Amino acid sequence: MTEHVLVWHPQVPGEAPAGGDDQLRLIGMPTGLVRPARQALAANQMTAAARVVLDKAVAALHGHAESPGYPTRISFAALDDVDKATVADILGEGDVWAKVGIADTYFRIVESVLAGVWRVEASSAGGATIEWIEIGAVPASILTAAAELPRAAIEIPTKLPQGAMNVMPLLTELQERSAAYLPGGENHVINFTLLPITEVDAQVLTSVMGQIPLVVRSGGYGSSRVFATGLRHVWAVQYINSMGNVILDTLEIGGVPVAVLAAPEDFVDSEERLTEILQAFTS
Repeated sequence: MTEHVLVWHPQVPGEAPAGGDDQLRLIGMPTGLVRPARQALAANQMTAAARVVLDKAVAALHGHAESPGYPTRISFAALDDVDKATVADILGEGDVWAKVGIADTYFRIVESVLAGVWRVEASSAGGATIEWIEIGAVPASILTAAAELPRAAIEIPTKLPQGAMNVMPLLTELQERSAAYLPGGENHVINFTLLPITEVDAQVLTSVMGQIPLVVRSGGYGSSRVFATGLRHVWAVQYINSMGNVILDTLEIGGVPVAVLAAPEDFVDSEERLTEILQAFTS
């Protein structure tokens, strides 16, 4: 059994130099499942534009409940700042946050209290920022980064530093499973908590694998953090206890890890909840 936690430090373009994985929330987003402080204001000020956005969200949730597919993007272009605050108040903030860097664009993502409803903020290198919401198992920017940024193969070293023990067969297995994975297939998990690897093994593994600028953090019960490695279809997934310590250290080969995906049944529940909320505002 290893005591060497794999160390991943992704650098996402555009992120603040300090703050850590916990600082992924969007500015102005209400925190947690507590009723937002601005909720009464939001109820009183819901405009036709804000209602259109939320009605589209209900329709998209219904569509994904019947036939899950590529994320549905709902624009904020017609909303002013008050409208955006209203939508933020109603949707709240859930337990999943993400940072993604693609080319010169930096994405900050927060799942709402309604699973499968995500708020996305994209900032370009030139300073322009736009916002929208997406309905889907995971936002499109995560799918795009995972598909386009990693390498199809890694360069497995022929010589290893002193102290390495089992990293070579691990790298070979990861390479083979990555190449063999087909979209829609079941993910394969390698549990490093149970493997006899040395600290040198861990260092070689993370160095050879590398990373892309994509990190997802899931809070609440069963906290986890997910890093996309530099090898396509390979994800580092670490489960954290209440003290902030890694209690399960894994590499997952396949699609986006289940730990951060909205489940098919979530769309049904979120559609019902959002419909009830909107009905309460108009009653």
